[in-house]
Amino acid sequence: MSASSSRLLSGLALLACAPLAHAADAADSGDSARTLDAITVVAEREPGNFDLDRGEIELTQASDLGDLLSNESGVAVGGGSPVAQKVYVRGFEDTLLNVTIDGAQEPAELYHHQTRVQIEPEFIKSIELDAGAGAATAGAGALIGAMRVRTRDAFDLLRPGQDAGVLIKAQAGINGENSAKGVLAGYGRLSDRLGLLATYVYQDGGDYDDGHGDRVKPTAYRHERAQAKLSGLFDAHQFDVSAEQLEDTGTYYERPHMTNFTGRYVLSDHRMRRTTYAYEHRFDPDGDALNLRFNAYRTRSDYQNRRNTTGLLYGWGEQTSTGFDLRNTSARDALSLTYGVDYRSDRLHALQQATPRPFWGRTEQTATVFGAYAQGDWQASPQWKLSAGLRWDDYRHKGESGISAGARNDQARLSPNLSLTWTPVESLSLRAAYSEAFRGVTIREAFFSSLYTHRGDLDGERADNLEIGIAWERDGFFARATAFRQHIDDYISAVYDGASAWGYWENVGQAEVDGYEAEIGQRWERMGWSLGVWNSDNKLAGRPLNDADLGLGTSIGRTWTARFDWQPASARADYAIRARLVEDERNSIAAGAPDKPGYAVVDVMANWNLLGDDRLKLGAAVNNLFDRFYYDHGTYGYQAGTKSYIGFPSPGRELSLSLTYRF
Repeated sequence: MSASSSRLLSGLALLACAPLAHAADAADSGDSARTLDAITVVAEREPGNFDLDRGEIELTQASDLGDLLSNESGVAVGGGSPVAQKVYVRGFEDTLLNVTIDGAQEPAELYHHQTRVQIEPEFIKSIELDAGAGAATAGAGALIGAMRVRTRDAFDLLRPGQDAGVLIKAQAGINGENSAKGVLAGYGRLSDRLGLLATYVYQDGGDYDDGHGDRVKPTAYRHERAQAKLSGLFDAHQFDVSAEQLEDTGTYYERPHMTNFTGRYVLSDHRMRRTTYAYEHRFDPDGDALNLRFNAYRTRSDYQNRRNTTGLLYGWGEQTSTGFDLRNTSARDALSLTYGVDYRSDRLHALQQATPRPFWGRTEQTATVFGAYAQGDWQASPQWKLSAGLRWDDYRHKGESGISAGARNDQARLSPNLSLTWTPVESLSLRAAYSEAFRGVTIREAFFSSLYTHRGDLDGERADNLEIGIAWERDGFFARATAFRQHIDDYISAVYDGASAWGYWENVGQAEVDGYEAEIGQRWERMGWSLGVWNSDNKLAGRPLNDADLGLGTSIGRTWTARFDWQPASARADYAIRARLVEDERNSIAAGAPDKPGYAVVDVMANWNLLGDDRLKLGAAVNNLFDRFYYDHGTYGYQAGTKSYIGFPSPGRELSLSLTYRF
């Protein structure tokens, strides 16, 4: 464990004891001061836009992003080992997605072979995804949408009448060299209006077995996460202040999402770490004119790769992001208007020694973006709803030192959006929407930033998104469908040169996607089912995307999803089945390469309340129930030169068991 981790965890250990010491100060009135947020899926949400609530997260026994998101419409997660997982939304990579955790933006992209979005599922309260360029409130640079993650606080964990508590959880995954996870949390009221939560998660995963029973090496990892969160409830005022640190370490090849297909890759020690400080304040007095929300944050993300044999540095990068978002929502009669300003400042230090020595490089870059926005919803009549919004974003980027020293890229632009929903009858709604999003030149991947040079002549990336949707919901039955077309103009990518410089950042053309998503299902009081399908055809400059389009996306076969949920009348258990079928995808990698083969995966899961309440829970899940061998289409696949798959196959059957006790 690093020294910084030790200091943070020592502080958390002291914080965890505080609720117990102050429990006697609690007042019964505090129990009614907090109403937990209800996360529901309503007819207005299009397929591909979803809310994952805490119940779904616990039921899946999620250990990583793949467990959380793989069965959601419009989303694919590839990579094999958790440290190499990448999220694709409608075929585009998460680097084009605006991701926030408790309101704190997470823009850092560190190393193209490793995940950008580090999220520990254990204390997530909800995950909300809005796919495609959309509302002005989605934030700056949301070219393919926004994903908002909220974490739990002390009030979410306290049972009625409880002033302090402790949560202990043990989880084991049985596959290959197996995995183990331990969770400890202390929480309670410091007074009738203040709550404190302190958590620690440790997970140790070994090399896994694929569907053929073969050991996949090197994929073992270690994951640690710690957080302290103070929450206050004072009449019209509420606030949350939190400090979170995640660290992932492991020994992989230089490219951790690939096998040693060249025979010369060196095992390297990898470490990624993220530390986030976030503050959120909400002010909602009586009346409709004011509903203020203020978020401020500072995020520091860093990575380091060293060759295992010599200790020689391969690559290192550190990015800090500091920013805020201030918004107010006013409502009057049938009109609701949200307006505000946001700002973010990024600074990157990075270096790489992966190339021949003449091309070793370092860089220091800064970037800022200031935005002003407004988004309004007008229920003109019971049948018609109009939504319209506008953002203005001003980007400023500068190379401070190193290979891009002196380069400047400054640009500002407006981004409008408009949608119209018609409800001719109560059960049926039709929607048409058009939106634009703008991402000026900002800091790109840390590793590539110390390898590829800025010349200062780039245009920002502009996205437009057109969607048409239909939804029907009546007596528990629902059917929804969306068709979409999106373009991203002037996409910025790294282009190899090999002359005076290794390469340059350039506008390489237009990226586009055409696709659709559809879902039908039915819900009863204790049972529900759904069947969905989604497909996206992604291109860059007229050609299909392939696995080498790092930072942009890849081609994924048409995907079918199915789910079934059942809770017995005793309400002491939950059972579920999740299944997905991915069809073959035509080869777009290289001449002579095979098509990406399709696959079908079934997961089953259950939770039992052993004492009739939520004090003692037993969870079980079997992922890849039929032990299928497959390569996820989001995983780097075939290499024409060696005529072999160089990415890691997905894990075979894994049994996950967990036991959680709250007291």
